[in-house]
Amino acid sequence: MLRLFNDLRFHRNMIGVVLLCVIATVAVTRIEAASLTDSKALFNNLTSGYNKEMRPIHDQDGVFTLKLDMYLLSIKDFDEVSGTLNVLGAFMVIWKDVSLVWDPSLYGGLNQLYVGQNHIWLPKLYNLKASNQFSAILDPDMTVKIGYDGTVIWSPGGFFDVKCSPDVSYFPFDTQTCSIQLTAWGYTHTVIDLKTQKSEIYINFYETNGEWALDKTSTGTYLLGSYSIATFNITISRLPAFHVVNTLMPIYLLLLMNPLVFVLPCDSGERVGFSLTVFLTFTVFITIINSVLPANSDSMSKLSYFIFIVLVVSGVIATINILQLRMYHKDEDTPVPGWLAKLMRVFDCQCRIRRRMVVVRPVHANKPCLEESLDKKERQSPTEVEATNEMKTTEMTWKNVVHILDTFYTCLFYIIVIVFGITTTTLLYFGDK
Repeated sequence: MLRLFNDLRFHRNMIGVVLLCVIATVAVTRIEAASLTDSKALFNNLTSGYNKEMRPIHDQDGVFTLKLDMYLLSIKDFDEVSGTLNVLGAFMVIWKDVSLVWDPSLYGGLNQLYVGQNHIWLPKLYNLKASNQFSAILDPDMTVKIGYDGTVIWSPGGFFDVKCSPDVSYFPFDTQTCSIQLTAWGYTHTVIDLKTQKSEIYINFYETNGEWALDKTSTGTYLLGSYSIATFNITISRLPAFHVVNTLMPIYLLLLMNPLVFVLPCDSGERVGFSLTVFLTFTVFITIINSVLPANSDSMSKLSYFIFIVLVVSGVIATINILQLRMYHKDEDTPVPGWLAKLMRVFDCQCRIRRRMVVVRPVHANKPCLEESLDKKERQSPTEVEATNEMKTTEMTWKNVVHILDTFYTCLFYIIVIVFGITTTTLLYFGDK
């Protein structure tokens, strides 16, 4: 019984010790927890006699350092014609303010404070690449975070219009690089120096764009004259699916259809209309593409050159087609010149003309007729042979010439458009990689 009594007394003492520790911990926590009164007292003490016009540094002749980072939230639009990139982003600016230092133990352990940005000194940062107006980056509703050691974190944000030079040489597979360049305008680098903390822009909260893909980002600082510049570079590439389907594919389809004008019969009366329709369609496509590209000669799209050459080829095809119809409707009594007849035989490899001249006979009667023909040919004099060849030459008509030239032009222009189309597409796709 005595042993049981001692065990109970021991457990009772242990429970008392544990309860005492819990009560002491709660009491200490309540003592160290900062209250609203502590925050108000700290705010009043920090802002009392604070001068927002003076740099918050002891040595007023020294260099004041600002650390910058950027958060890219989204790319709203890129206008190639005006060369303007509109982005939604926020900057994180960090500096040390010697006037905003306190002892946390005097304010209930309060080690950080959030105040409106209008109560303290703020750096006036200007975007040198702004396209709309040259003004400081400010947000009157923004708050700043102040640490007990004087560290100030300020995060202004919003939509920024950035002016950049568009390079549309390889449209619609082009890549654009734009930069936001910030500087403390009015302060030289010996007064305020800008530094970037990371080599890239934060894209943790980035929302993708349906027309442009974000390729890479970079940050850095450099000196421009006597000013310290912090630059944030954004490289984007166009998503080409829309322009490939709505621009390139119709152009290539018309390009393949254009030589088919030589396949149409000359008597159909549709050849001239077909060729001129294709020619005018290419003109419309040039107008459409020029409406979405900047009107300058510094970086003209190679696609514009391609469509212009295709337009010239279409004009040549229309011109040749008109000449073909003129030859086709010539008088049958007008003889074909000998040099043209020989050239046509070269184009036709002398196969089609020979098939038209040879008379096909049954197989069982072919041998006697062939022997008779050979005997007759042996009995002909050289003058008669020459007259016979001349007669065969004059048997070619203008319609034969047009048919041969139609086949020749069809093959020729298909080779030209296929080789030229593949070369241009390869150049556009891999040229800016």
